[in-house]
Amino acid sequence: MAINVDDRPKTLVHHIEYWANKQGSTPAIHGKVDGRWQQMTWTEYWTAVREAAKGFIAMGHEVGDCVAIVGDNRMEWVVSQFGIMAARGVPAPIYTTNTPSQVAHILRNSEAKIAVGDTGAQIDKYKEAMKEDGVRVEHLVSMLAGQADDAKTLDELRALGREQDDAELDKRLAELTDDEVSLLIYTSGTTGVAKGVMLDHGGMLAIAKSMFELFPAIAEPDTYRCVSYLPLCHVAEQLFTNLGHLGSGGQVYFCGDLKEILEYLVHVRPTIFLGVPRVWEKFQAKLEAGLNAATGIKAILAGWARKTELAAQLEGMKTRRPVDTFWRRLANKLVISKVQAKLGLDQVRCAVTGAAPISIGTLQFFASLGIIIHEGYGMSETTGVATANPVGRARFGSVGEPLSCVEIKIADDDEILLKGRNMTRGYLRMPEKTAELIDDEGWLHTGDLGAMIDGRLKITGRKKDILITAGGKNVAPAEMEAHIQQIPGVGQAVVVGDAQPYLCALITLDGEALDALRNAAGVTGNTVAELAGQDAVHKFIDGQVQSGCNTLVARYQTIKKISVLPNEFSVDGGELTPTMKVKRNVVAKKYAEQISAFYA
Repeated sequence: MAINVDDRPKTLVHHIEYWANKQGSTPAIHGKVDGRWQQMTWTEYWTAVREAAKGFIAMGHEVGDCVAIVGDNRMEWVVSQFGIMAARGVPAPIYTTNTPSQVAHILRNSEAKIAVGDTGAQIDKYKEAMKEDGVRVEHLVSMLAGQADDAKTLDELRALGREQDDAELDKRLAELTDDEVSLLIYTSGTTGVAKGVMLDHGGMLAIAKSMFELFPAIAEPDTYRCVSYLPLCHVAEQLFTNLGHLGSGGQVYFCGDLKEILEYLVHVRPTIFLGVPRVWEKFQAKLEAGLNAATGIKAILAGWARKTELAAQLEGMKTRRPVDTFWRRLANKLVISKVQAKLGLDQVRCAVTGAAPISIGTLQFFASLGIIIHEGYGMSETTGVATANPVGRARFGSVGEPLSCVEIKIADDDEILLKGRNMTRGYLRMPEKTAELIDDEGWLHTGDLGAMIDGRLKITGRKKDILITAGGKNVAPAEMEAHIQQIPGVGQAVVVGDAQPYLCALITLDGEALDALRNAAGVTGNTVAELAGQDAVHKFIDGQVQSGCNTLVARYQTIKKISVLPNEFSVDGGELTPTMKVKRNVVAKKYAEQISAFYA
């Protein structure tokens, strides 16, 4: 029942109407309310979107207005988002972790007159931001009841919409085209002030079409099932919660708390799963702890099964032919299928990663469990993706082939340049920044460095992350960081050394992998801080850096000194973005004392 390209609706909003007409009684979205699962069918979803849209119009929403929206992943979030779009508005999502001053910047830049939030805490953040100059918000809407006395609830907004006739909404829907800006994605602020990336319906649908060309196994209503848990204000989650969902007519389950993701996976059994590298690394640490705890025949059997499966996967990737042997089937029956089921990924047809580099070690670990993780590459400015490894043709170390809607050019300085229908129109009300992004010939400058090898893109670094040592060597830290992050017990690594004679690394421990570290280093201790302060731990990790990183890179890339930090990086601590990418500028400032000590 997947949509034929020729009769595909021209906007995201019209896709909801399409599926309401095609399979109105089929479940579309699911969410927990007071611990119990609830759902909306496609008909109910479309009705809710229409009511919200008419409510926004009744509140004075004009065509082209931006509406701010913030909250955890939930059904009310997407009802609000598409209600805004149906009214021919532009959602301007905000991270739940943003400060009031950061919220105020987005409200000013978007010129939002209506702001939607889910909890009282987020509504209060709006109120604080509204005290700043230039903020024009006139109406507050709460997705949930009982959160703010002076905010209209989403139910009240929908009730207001039901009181209106359909004429104005139907007129706006009829006039809505694929060439209109449909969504703002604000950059996470790793490199300065957040910028509003303008995406249009046509560009987003071009990505949806390309997704199903790469992953045809999930293009039907009964084959697309995903868990929405990464922030919806990030383009990566928009890809799977909305683009993939609306293109396929499948089902989405909302998880509002990342800490509960394993519980949700086991319940939902998704057919497609997106994990940023840090999520996959967390899963790896948890699974390794369980596998390492096995003893006797169980440990021997698990080790044999994983070796058998990994060899079969690597052979299949090399020959492009499935490997079907008695021993592989036996390994799957006895071990691999059980581990997949425990993780909730036994029905996954496509596992995906992106947003940051992932190590070969992590890719091989999951391949040994029968899960091939398909790397992709993109950014907010490319509507989330520009290249990807197709199902059945993955290649570790590559971020895949260009999508059918994308052109790639490698500049003389190795910067990756892109063109295509999915590219942003630019940054909202920031013409100078837009001119820096897109050149006179229409090429979008990614800031990333790469090379095309046999038709596949390989990322080699980032222009702004390049370290230039005192000896004049240009070094991309991502390669060494990936090696270090495979050390038992290590969480994350940040390589430093710009304008210095040698490279060093700040290293955090993984609170979920302390057993592995204790066993490997032969130490005791119950917390990250206790272990980080032990000389034996420092000696063990330093030795692993020498053998597992420095032997694999050029001499000028080797790590001379390390510092094991007594805490993990976190979103609340400011070192990570909400999608768990390291903010290097924050780390450099926050740990300046440790960095200075390297070179004292």
